[in-house]
Amino acid sequence: MKIGIVASEAVPFAKTGGLADVVGALFNVYNKEGNETYLFLPLYKTIKNVPYDLKKEGGIQIRIGSQDIKGNIFSKEMENGKTLVLIEQDYYFGRDSLYGTSKGDYADNAERFGYFDIAVLKAIELMKIDIDVLHLNDWQTGLIPLFIRDKNLPIKTLFTIHNLGYQGNFTQGILDLLHIDRKYFNPEGLEFYGNVSFLKSGIVYSDYISTVSPTYAREIRTKEYGAGMDGILNARKNRLIGILNGIDYSVWNPETDKLIYENYSVETISGKEKNKIQLGSALHFEMGNKPLFGMVSRLAAQKGIDIFVEALKEFLNEDIRVVLLGTGSEELENALIALQKKFPTKLKALIKFDETVAHRIYAASDFFVMPSKYEPCGLGQLIALKYGAVPVVRETGGLKDTVDNYNEVTHCGNGITFIESSKEDLMKALERAKDIYKNKTLYKQIQRTGMQCDFSWERSAKQYIDLFKKLIGDKK
Repeated sequence: MKIGIVASEAVPFAKTGGLADVVGALFNVYNKEGNETYLFLPLYKTIKNVPYDLKKEGGIQIRIGSQDIKGNIFSKEMENGKTLVLIEQDYYFGRDSLYGTSKGDYADNAERFGYFDIAVLKAIELMKIDIDVLHLNDWQTGLIPLFIRDKNLPIKTLFTIHNLGYQGNFTQGILDLLHIDRKYFNPEGLEFYGNVSFLKSGIVYSDYISTVSPTYAREIRTKEYGAGMDGILNARKNRLIGILNGIDYSVWNPETDKLIYENYSVETISGKEKNKIQLGSALHFEMGNKPLFGMVSRLAAQKGIDIFVEALKEFLNEDIRVVLLGTGSEELENALIALQKKFPTKLKALIKFDETVAHRIYAASDFFVMPSKYEPCGLGQLIALKYGAVPVVRETGGLKDTVDNYNEVTHCGNGITFIESSKEDLMKALERAKDIYKNKTLYKQIQRTGMQCDFSWERSAKQYIDLFKKLIGDKK
């Protein structure tokens, strides 16, 4: 098969969040089994690790409003049947960041990514690629299925929603700028509460829609989690599937991780304790023989940090330690700093992001806390499992799909879960974790179970490829 992946970011080229990790990983695994894989990205000013000797495929010209906006298509054949395709248009993509500044999103993001979506199809035509299926990701690629439908192109599409909360909703003026026929602007099409929704376009006009976990695929069809899109998602439920994200074990593996203090495995688990001691030393934070609860997170209510702060006010009276890393809401940052001042020997709140420190927290923690209100998939719990940090998570989205609550009767489970998004339920889970930690034999059993879980990208990629084969009728 010839598979095209289209996204606004992908490692190792451009990254602002988890989307880039997912896309970069799939680019690396789709080409197996003899597939040809193409990755389409904007050529940002900030793009990194771009191979030398890019090939200029040619120039393009796209009508935006009353102007013809020129651009260029560059490509680079990479190893193992992979090709990187870059859309160059310096006015749109030659900026200091991908989506906006500290003051907010760029005002012309609809125009920028509308241009990108049209340019992707022009690049396919220019390069004469007989694409079988396009795997599209998030709202920035949502108009592509509409353009394919409008031009009756023989390309199948899968549109993946990584987070339904980011919808790409813009005023109707974008229809005229991109010369989109207004026949598509209706409640069954692009229209979303009077605006144009790029995300809804992807949902309506793609051949299949996927999300990044089976539970999230069910949750977004409810009013509680549907962000206004539950109606259209229910209408397309027979074309909606949840495929769990994986993690890259070449990056996240305590046996080989160069960023942690000491490597270890499920067979040499004593090395984990050395990581805990050395992290404590580096942070001037005495660990002792206390359970360490770690967290690496964006500090936002969506991540459940508000209820975590409330729980900590009580939980920090216990004989425990907490190390937290992240940035986000100023209110939540200040609340955590205040708690650190009140409990300086029990809480270390690192209000920043540091990749090395993140790895070291996973390696040092006895438990890893994710009390999210909703979580499409979540990567933190997958990393924590591999590093032997027993997850304490709320049962939602991908957290529910990957963390099994330890059952005292069956003695099965790889973590500790709670149901309600409340301080009270979270406190019960944290207290249960503390009690389990006292029983070293039981704790080690749960820890070992988690470390032996397999959430590799190869498993996820196989599900995507099976879906692609179904889409194109097993066309080779």
